[in-house]
Amino acid sequence: MKYGISILCSIAVLTGSGCGLFKKSASLDEMLMDAVVDRNGNPVSESGLLENDYLLLFFSAHWCPPCQAFTPKLVDFYNTHGGGQLFDTVLISSDHNEDAMFDYMRKTQMPWPAVKYQSSGANELNRTFSGDGIPRLVLLDSNGNLLADSFKGRDYLGPQTVIEALKELLAKRKPDPVGISDATGETLPTPEKLAKKYTINGFGQGSEADVAIINGKFTNAGAELDKGIVVEKITKTYVEISYEGNHYRLYP
Repeated sequence: MKYGISILCSIAVLTGSGCGLFKKSASLDEMLMDAVVDRNGNPVSESGLLENDYLLLFFSAHWCPPCQAFTPKLVDFYNTHGGGQLFDTVLISSDHNEDAMFDYMRKTQMPWPAVKYQSSGANELNRTFSGDGIPRLVLLDSNGNLLADSFKGRDYLGPQTVIEALKELLAKRKPDPVGISDATGETLPTPEKLAKKYTINGFGQGSEADVAIINGKFTNAGAELDKGIVVEKITKTYVEISYEGNHYRLYP
């Protein structure tokens, strides 16, 4: 379904020129530094958002009907096209208060974090990228270059056009390099294969440390999932595993 300007939720924000380029090492880092939280309000390191090839900025709010209609589609796209591994997403909320933002994230089961409500980073991202309405998606590459936008000038193209642009970029992406295991002589697993083999069902708190539910089993850091595949770290949003010196992040 394509969203036209007639079903765009208007918001009052200060907008910049939309120059099309962020210097990732400075501006974007500074905007997100210490300003990213998960849907329960827990801090999330902004560095993880900047490690992948692409970043989606999602300007949205729960009170906006077109946003409510589009958000499940974005969640599905994220979950089925390598979100958290091939690209990342972050919410910049236009909700009426912080509680409404977290309620929106939880009800729609957003697997990505948000910029802190009305933080300086959120305000700067709004000034730089937000247009005359929401929902709005903005696609950046790893260098902060603007690749796709829901707006072209003042014309609203809709967020689906940004998803289609990202789909094309992901389709052109070269497969992950595949090496040979020094220990077994077998092909090393790629992140995609590991993500399919080990499903993160959720997170919890054990008696002494964070635990993850992997393939339906409670797992602690240090556990060996298979021969040579070790759980190195468990956070509130991802599990880091290692295999022969290679580290991989698995997301729910």
